[in-house]
Amino acid sequence: MASTELAMQRALYVGNTISAVVYGGNLFLYAYSTYLLMTSIKQVQRRRFYIGFGGLLLLLLTIALASNNAICELMWIEQQNYPGGPSAYLAANLAAWYNVFGTAADCAANILTDGLMVSLQYMIIDVSIMVIPAIIYLGSTGTSMAVMMVVESAMPMSDIWQGLAARSGISWVALTVSFNIIVTALIISRLLFFHRRVQSVLTDQQRSTYTGTVAILVESALPFTVMGIAYLATYIQGVPSATAVGIVWGTFVVLTPQLIILRVASGIAWSRDTASNISLTTLHATFPRNSSSSSSSMSCKDP
Repeated sequence: MASTELAMQRALYVGNTISAVVYGGNLFLYAYSTYLLMTSIKQVQRRRFYIGFGGLLLLLLTIALASNNAICELMWIEQQNYPGGPSAYLAANLAAWYNVFGTAADCAANILTDGLMVSLQYMIIDVSIMVIPAIIYLGSTGTSMAVMMVVESAMPMSDIWQGLAARSGISWVALTVSFNIIVTALIISRLLFFHRRVQSVLTDQQRSTYTGTVAILVESALPFTVMGIAYLATYIQGVPSATAVGIVWGTFVVLTPQLIILRVASGIAWSRDTASNISLTTLHATFPRNSSSSSSSMSCKDP
């Protein structure tokens, strides 16, 4: 029992340390993206939306990290002489208002990020393919599970790692990870399709910008999806490391859209026009070859 409690506290420490580093990256990305959006001479659609959206996500992440740091400070410093030790204090105060507030902030940030992913699907893939992920996102089950987990975690002596709160949390994480897996697979397949299609038409720099490794990783939110799978696996098993993975996953909820917004601010993000322009470029590149070959064959037939 003591080893499990120690592992839980170690997971909290590791998770908070890594999340603090990622938070610094989020802060820089938001500041740099905002600077690019405000000073860009190009016309950036929905400029104010991206600035406000990124700021709101950063605020929610700040609330979540502040709540984690608050419970750790109270557990390890202010209430270190609590009867039963730090683990007993943590178990007795998991339903504290600041802890529930942090959980709610994480859920809200995830819902906003998934909404941005739906918008990104519309930019890259066909609308007809968006039905399944859109249903998962818009379905009341996903949102109600998140709300249910927050409500259950606010109950006295509740525990998001056990009981009904844990079951609601696992259901919510399973739904959002399933959504991310489907969206990531669709976007990656679409980008790889365009990569093969334009390989002989665009320059190396153009291919790297829109269909290169970095573009695929960022536009498809692949790191976020992989982290979500890891969190779901550890959450279901109920191992102490799930705490650390969950905290880091919460920072990736905000990191992923910040990277996408940075590509928008830099003028290299995908849009509905990007796919059309690539298709037209490919068509214009192949059409002259077909025309010249037809003309040559016709000229050979003429006496």
